[in-house]
Amino acid sequence: MDEKITKIEKNCMGTLSIDAKFKGMRKVQDFILYPIPEGATIEKVKIQSDTRIGYINLENGIVSLCPPISSGAYNPHLMFAKETDILSRSELAGFKFRLIQTADKTAGNNSLHVQTDNLGANQVSIFNL
Repeated sequence: MDEKITKIEKNCMGTLSIDAKFKGMRKVQDFILYPIPEGATIEKVKIQSDTRIGYINLENGIVSLCPPISSGAYNPHLMFAKETDILSRSELAGFKFRLIQTADKTAGNNSLHVQTDNLGANQVSIFNL
């Protein structure tokens, strides 16, 4: 089975960056995960690359993305997001495991001293796959 996510790493903002190629994409793109603030309801996480924006559903692994937009995809483009792919159970478990590791009220370690509230990531459960 082909892995859709080829790299997962913590970025300077304290959230995750992933390299992924989902169905309908020509090549691998670098996506960042939006922070999950404390108290947020966690069902899906928002991801964004240079040309796409969408969600990964943490309950079932469904990936929803907007079509590619050469000038950049932003929050208003989420209304065009459609289900494009689904992560395998093992891939979703690994993704969620790495996501939990980023939970911190003041995540990030960049030179601008910008801190991110990503404490909501500690609410993600790896037991409901």
